[in-house]
Amino acid sequence: MIKVLYDIEQLLSAKGKETGICRVSLEVLKELSQRSDYEVYPLVTIKNKGAAEYLKNKGLESLVERIVYLPYLKKTTKCYNWRQKIKSALLMRYLGERYKREIDKYDEYISIFSPISDIVYSSHVRTKIFVQDLIPIKFPEFVSAEFALKYKKWMANLKADEVFCISHSTRRDFLAERPDYDERKVKVVYLAADAKFKPTSSPDIREKYGIKTKKYFLAVSELTERKNFEHLVRAFLRFLDNSKAEDVSLAIIGVKRAGYEALNQLVAEQKSHQDKIVLTGFVADEDMAALYSQAEVFIYPSLYEGFGLPVLEAMQCGTAVVCSDNSSLPEVGGNAVQYISGRDEDETAQVLSELYSNDALKEKLQTQGLERAKQFSWKRTVDEIF
Repeated sequence: MIKVLYDIEQLLSAKGKETGICRVSLEVLKELSQRSDYEVYPLVTIKNKGAAEYLKNKGLESLVERIVYLPYLKKTTKCYNWRQKIKSALLMRYLGERYKREIDKYDEYISIFSPISDIVYSSHVRTKIFVQDLIPIKFPEFVSAEFALKYKKWMANLKADEVFCISHSTRRDFLAERPDYDERKVKVVYLAADAKFKPTSSPDIREKYGIKTKKYFLAVSELTERKNFEHLVRAFLRFLDNSKAEDVSLAIIGVKRAGYEALNQLVAEQKSHQDKIVLTGFVADEDMAALYSQAEVFIYPSLYEGFGLPVLEAMQCGTAVVCSDNSSLPEVGGNAVQYISGRDEDETAQVLSELYSNDALKEKLQTQGLERAKQFSWKRTVDEIF
């Protein structure tokens, strides 16, 4: 039996609203917990984060009794306040050897996002870590200066036995930042979409989220500058002006992050078409399959991705997909999506117009997307990690 210490700190921070990295962490945890030859021990380093309640809510009750609590186990990019920093330093000074002995009880330590402590590295446990992307290094303008500095330090300190990059694009970026790393330890492992993302025609989801037209284009992601939604809104407006279409809206779903204000202002300024652009905020998972499935087109104009999970979720729901041709996105979409540069508003507007009016093309992309999505699964992901 292989004992795995699994860092769930990032999951607890999501407070049940998993997107991006947190969704990956949860899906890997769920799949791994079903393996009879592994025992999973959830690791928590900050008290009162509600780990037991979280695991129960996610159907992982069997893991509650295995929770491992190592208070303030120091990690390179932990965003402690000054009191927590002092407490952490003191605890590590006096409890470091005790923590190391505790960690030595396990065979493997895995982190999907959080950096790994030097105490863990100095133990006998085999360390595995995911590298989702290198956005703070390649595009520091998309994050705070403080986080960019912390992330770069994390990358410099990373020394895991195995590094799992979620695309070949991310692997190239990682090795460019860490040319000293043994390439044999840096592997590509693709993500997957949950089985709940599948074609569904009911219930009609439009009214619930304020979509007033018969048809809608859909975009899904955190509302940040990198996701390029201002570009999408301007392209959609050009499409409306050119096509004179009255029966279609643009629905943008996602948690509001830094950069949302500019997007919100742009939408507010569109007096003539304001009712055709819907910003829903966060949407619970139980509604996402219907929102994907009932959309005319899913569009993802991101400027950079480590993987691009929403593209795969949309394909798995049988939705025609348009996405940018940069970074990892062609690895996910293959030949099953329509690509755009994400920089040319006329180009994006033209693609929207073509898919709006060409049912044969839309149906072709729907069929190809469903076939493409079959190549990805969380079982395959976990098989390649362990």
